[in-house]
This record gives sequence, C-alpha cells and structure tokens, in this order.
Amino acid sequence: MDSNESFRLSAEANTYNPALRIIKSKGYKIFLYPDQSDDLYGMYWAIKENRDFIAEDPLQLLGIITIWETNGDHWSGPNHENVRDKIASNAFPDSVADIEKLSEEDFEVLVNDYTVFLNRIFPKQVLPANPTRQAFFDVISNFYKWDSEQFYEWKK
Repeated sequence: MDSNESFRLSAEANTYNPALRIIKSKGYKIFLYPDQSDDLYGMYWAIKENRDFIAEDPLQLLGIITIWETNGDHWSGPNHENVRDKIASNAFPDSVADIEKLSEEDFEVLVNDYTVFLNRIFPKQVLPANPTRQAFFDVISNFYKWDSEQFYEWKK
C-alpha cells in the first residue's frame, strides 16, 4: 500500500472475521460460549496449550492475545508505563496550567502529534502554526464539541 494514500479502519463487526482468522493462524482454538441473556451474544474463548483468553468480541480477543504474546504472564507488571492515563490527560487537560507544566520539547511533540490527529478529522487546519499554550488548550478542550457549522465559524 502506498504510504501517501489515506486509509482508515475502525472497530466494526466487519473486522471480526479477519480478527478470528488471525487468531486461528496463531494456533488458537476458538469457541463461542453463548450467553443466556438477549443483551449479549456470548463470550469468545481462544485456547492454546494451557492459556485461555476470553472476550466479548473477536477484536477484544485478538487484543488480549496480543497483550499476552507481547508481555507474557506478567502482562500488567508494576514497571509498565500508564499510557492510558497519559493519553487521557493530553486529551482532557483541566486547564491551560496543565499545558504550561510541559517542557518546550514535550509541548512541541504534543502539538505535532495533535496536528496529525486533528488534520485527519477536520478538512482545514485546526491548530495554528506554532500555537501558544493557551491556543492549544482552547482547541484541545473544545474540538470534540464542535459540529461542522461551529468549526467553520471558529476558523474564520
């Protein structure tokens, strides 16, 4: 695939079969344990040797298998960085003071990363070039609330 060509894949039911094929290709036996309630289809089980992996859908199942294959039995050890909290604190800063605490280098990385992300979502550039920390905070703390009309008004 050409790396200059745009591509997007999201977690939807049409990705379940590819996920299940990948799990099978890794040598796992896959089972569905039906649920008695109408709210849940059932739990997917993947079994290989003396390891069981259980999830509500094939994407989750592939994810937890990958976590175990990458990290082993100590997949959630104390030395693992809390990436989820870091991503959440970047996405939901409480105030501009949170942004001001960043070093210049960390702020530049954050701006560059969010420029890539926001340019995938919006047809026009949302972040100004070399934004102040206040301007960055204003965009990050509000962009997800915008409908298209508000977005275009904001950009004027």
